[in-house]
Amino acid sequence: MYSHKNGFKYLRNVLALMFCLTASVIMMPFTAYAEEETEKTVRVGWYDSSFNRMDEYGRRSGYAYEYQEKIAAYTGWKYEYVEGSWPELFQMLVDGDIDLMSDVSYTEERTELMLFASLPMGAEEYYLFVSPDNKDYTTGSYSYFNNKKIGVNKGSIQIGFYKDWAEANGISSEIVELTCSEEESLLKLKEGELDGYVTLDNNGDVENCIPVVKIGSSDYFFAVNKKRPDLQEELNAAMSSIQDENRFYNEQLYNRYIRTFGANIYLNNEETDWYSEHGAIRVGYQDNYLAFCAKDPQTGKN
Repeated sequence: MYSHKNGFKYLRNVLALMFCLTASVIMMPFTAYAEEETEKTVRVGWYDSSFNRMDEYGRRSGYAYEYQEKIAAYTGWKYEYVEGSWPELFQMLVDGDIDLMSDVSYTEERTELMLFASLPMGAEEYYLFVSPDNKDYTTGSYSYFNNKKIGVNKGSIQIGFYKDWAEANGISSEIVELTCSEEESLLKLKEGELDGYVTLDNNGDVENCIPVVKIGSSDYFFAVNKKRPDLQEELNAAMSSIQDENRFYNEQLYNRYIRTFGANIYLNNEETDWYSEHGAIRVGYQDNYLAFCAKDPQTGKN
């Protein structure tokens, strides 16, 4: 015989069963998602430059560092930094001792050794530098570099650029392939072990080296170890999102960390001598010529 008590008990059992089934369906995707989102540790190359800086307190900064942190916000990657010179880390990437490296120019030959991001992380220019103590080189006298020792990072694309530039200008010089740090290379230049040094435009420092001529330029990329296509896929998706979100992101990082405006910001020997003999430079000023010249009537300042 049907009773309200039995009906209520049956309904309660049905509702309990439905709740369990619903909860199972809802929880399954979250469980699977949690398993997929396991944090990846990425071994990334760290070489001292404008791409990777560390202050006296151990705080990191730089073009590549900031870009990598932005990428990690999309991928959830955790970084393990491996330090070395650029040539050392390049070989480590090829050998699989690191997973990711910044500032690698694309060539067909390198695609056999590593994977490249689908989008560039920026564009860079390469200059031939001389020591600030060099009094023999004069502006435009490229023949000075005949039979001179020119340092270039081993395995870098700059070697090819320098060879092309030298051939176009009828110059025959000895190329010294370097595997040391940027700081050590600049010291070799300053101490006379090298007569010239080819590197990025951001390394112009009047105390260490002076850029004299631009020899080439190229896009540069994040490169990934050949055995980690999973990282390449996530990297491509993250960089696409970053550059869709801000189409000027690469340029903004370049202006913040790298731009030095090339060789024209430095005085050559003749200009330095002229300035020391001339003294203060007199500049004409036309008052009350808006919007170019004006004087504040209250402060008297121009």
